Amino acid sequence: MGYVSLYRKYRSQSFDDVVGQDHVVKTIRNAIKTGHIAHGYLFCGSRGTGKTTVARLIAKALNCMSSNGPTPDPCNQCEACQSIAAGTAVDVIEMDAASNRGVDDVDALREGVKYPPMRLRYKVYIIDEAHQLSPQAKDAFLKTLEEPPPHAVFILATTEASKIPVTIRSRCQQFDFRRGTIEEIKSRLSYVASAEGISIEDEALELVARLASGSYRDGLSILEQLASYAENTITVKDVHTVAGTVDEEVLLEIGDTLASGDLSAAFDLAARIVRQGGDVRELLKSVTCYFRDLLALKVGADSRRRSDPVWNAQCEKYSREQLIRAIEIFSEADKEFRHAEQEQLALEVAFLKFVTASEQKELSLQPTSGPQVTPAVHSVETQHAVTDSRKRDEPERTAAEQVRPHAGYAGGNGQGQISKPDEYDPFSEESIPVAAKPESSTQDGAGTITLQDIQRNWPKVLAHLQRVMKRVSDAALAREGSPVKFDGSVLTIAFDHKHKFHHDKTQENAGRIAEAFEKVMGLRVRIATILQDEPQQQSQPEKKPPPTEHPQKNDILTMFDGREVDPGPDPWEEEYE
Repeated sequence: MGYVSLYRKYRSQSFDDVVGQDHVVKTIRNAIKTGHIAHGYLFCGSRGTGKTTVARLIAKALNCMSSNGPTPDPCNQCEACQSIAAGTAVDVIEMDAASNRGVDDVDALREGVKYPPMRLRYKVYIIDEAHQLSPQAKDAFLKTLEEPPPHAVFILATTEASKIPVTIRSRCQQFDFRRGTIEEIKSRLSYVASAEGISIEDEALELVARLASGSYRDGLSILEQLASYAENTITVKDVHTVAGTVDEEVLLEIGDTLASGDLSAAFDLAARIVRQGGDVRELLKSVTCYFRDLLALKVGADSRRRSDPVWNAQCEKYSREQLIRAIEIFSEADKEFRHAEQEQLALEVAFLKFVTASEQKELSLQPTSGPQVTPAVHSVETQHAVTDSRKRDEPERTAAEQVRPHAGYAGGNGQGQISKPDEYDPFSEESIPVAAKPESSTQDGAGTITLQDIQRNWPKVLAHLQRVMKRVSDAALAREGSPVKFDGSVLTIAFDHKHKFHHDKTQENAGRIAEAFEKVMGLRVRIATILQDEPQQQSQPEKKPPPTEHPQKNDILTMFDGREVDPGPDPWEEEYE
């Protein structure tokens, strides 16, 4: 027999060998002991957590010939156990749903399940990546799964349980396989390395366990690759070289550079990393993990590095808020990296965002001599006058009716930072409260928005509404109305008395219009609609067409906003007269 990969060679051959899935193993062993064997199992979990391994162990337990019936402790010596371990058992059928996902494949399975097993007690069907079955195949499989023959057991394995229909899940016993912890994977890797005579440093072993991301199979694959690369003992440097990860020295250099706020040095560092052929995607992940480790050390959750002076020095350079912000920035950069055409640019933008955010935070925390004012608040005189006016003239509003200004509108700086006020003189004329202007808005945070602003931006509101509305016709109906009144919290839209249908539909969609208004103008308002009466003309009324004229004439004039004019006498008629 040729060379066998480590993850295949050290696959668990008994329930006792399964690592990290005690809740699954205990339940299945007890069910086999008591004879409560289900006809369907659904194994859910990420890759490399032992789903297929446990499925094969169930097949062994049901068919082991060392006992007269199913046993929780298969012998691994009989013909049935050995054939199942080798993958040659005729009555244990493994199907990859990723490549055999059609109705024809399921029909063949349904035909075969009718016949009893040829050599074993049970026919065991192991369907891997079951979520990739086509919808038609899942429907065809449903009846067989609901009432299978007594000699058949189905085991479905999937990495995406949410894609399995509820009708299938309800007919199976579902088990969730957990990701392995770093300590569990490290212990397993240490056992395999010792058995294979592989020498590896403890720090390198822990790094491999971290790179495995909870997958035992991935950890063994990395260890196998390292064993082929390293001539003697596997070191941390070997792991970084083979796995393409970032050395800790580079991470510490990035930490020092970002803490100093030197953008020039940060850009030079990004260029050097890319020039040396570093994997920027892997670098972004490593930097995210680096700041996560610093945050854990900051809050006292990392016991491994408490005594490390280098890491403690790094930790002192950042506040808790900066570390959280760094994790958010580099996590987002990692997500957006797939759309980036230039790797270096993606890295530089992430560095720039962090340094800029830190500078803005420092500016916002600087003490000022005057009173602190938020951008969305009125000036002093307007604030006092409006407050008094509101107490006298307006009824008390509920909390649900309060209007909140959007941070990105003209009243704010868009960043939620505290603006530095001008020098405050309590004896100046500007500081004395004055009466509010009658036309000014009475809504806090909306003082900069006037009816003229709304009328000027109304086409933008309608354009945004048309993009978000499911029915374009509903959005188009709102175009017949126009803003005529705004009191700071309620925007009134007027419609001509001839457009009652447009008025009614717009009132039904008032909530969507308010959302579109908030998106464009940055202010949450309530929408009211009115029908305007037919205007009374002071001058000579327009001549109505006689009944003998075309009945669609008025409709055309209304559609094109036209009017009827008198062409005057016909010169040709005068000539012939």
